[in-house]
Amino acid sequence: MGPYSNVKPEQLADTSSYTVLETETYAGQPNRRWADMQPNLDIIRINDKKVGDIPFATYYYKNGSPQRAMLEPGHYTVQLKYNVPGSYLMADFEFDAEPGQKIMARTRYIGLNRLIVWLEDAKTEKVIGKRVQ
Repeated sequence: MGPYSNVKPEQLADTSSYTVLETETYAGQPNRRWADMQPNLDIIRINDKKVGDIPFATYYYKNGSPQRAMLEPGHYTVQLKYNVPGSYLMADFEFDAEPGQKIMARTRYIGLNRLIVWLEDAKTEKVIGKRVQ
């Protein structure tokens, strides 16, 4: 699926006017295929608006969720879904989007059925926003 955007099409050329939210799946592995059996980190909801498949879309079907979003500045809540074969994890975050900012959604596997998910500023690598339950 292509990226999600709430930015006016005429503003897309000026990256300093909006925020880019990108998952590590999109950034780190641009040549991935849906059948490669690797985990994905997808954007499911933005401000309670469904923008991707939730959660009944299984890993084995083609991904219908964006992994990149262009957002106008403002306050956002975002729901991410980490997919692995046969399982998934949902994580919700709150953050303030600033013009020209790039935010990366990252994960780290820390043990059996344990995963950390966070948002960070791509330039400073500083954790931003907060996880919401």
